[in-house]
Amino acid sequence: MMKKGIFALILALLVAFPFAGTAVHAEANVSDKVEKGVASYIGEEHYDYDKGSLSIKESDSFEVSSSADKEFSQVTMMVVDFQTVRDNIFFEDHTQVIFYDTEANAVIPDTKVLDLEQAKEFKDSHAEETGSHLHMGVVLFLHALMIIVPALIVLVFIKGWYSTLGFKLQNNVYDTNTTF
Repeated sequence: MMKKGIFALILALLVAFPFAGTAVHAEANVSDKVEKGVASYIGEEHYDYDKGSLSIKESDSFEVSSSADKEFSQVTMMVVDFQTVRDNIFFEDHTQVIFYDTEANAVIPDTKVLDLEQAKEFKDSHAEETGSHLHMGVVLFLHALMIIVPALIVLVFIKGWYSTLGFKLQNNVYDTNTTF
């Protein structure tokens, strides 16, 4: 009865595990050129970037006034989601705010843009969403295997262990059942 319950639990976890991190995200409309530029920037920043996982959740553009003394005049602000995968075990989701110069087709560092009011407001409004999240499912599964597999081996082979003391007591080898 106990073995059937454990087996059913393991099967239920194996069936549900592939669907653990699925979610639906709406994507913003940006040009393919901008999306490729952001993907190449993220690929340079993160060596373990999972190609094809980039999605742009929200985007907004604004014109930079000529009095701002900047090298760029058109800025596209985006909230992007992407994944990194290390050693096929550590899956991590990232959400970032990225500023993109559409004329030069390059990502603008935050330090050059955040003195502009529109950029600061956009980044502050999405501050709670940004960050990274490590999926612990695979790691916890491997740790559980380190405990479960030896326990299953012990349960299976414990019946075949031979105890000489048990045999000697049952067959009265030590003459402990004699009466005087």
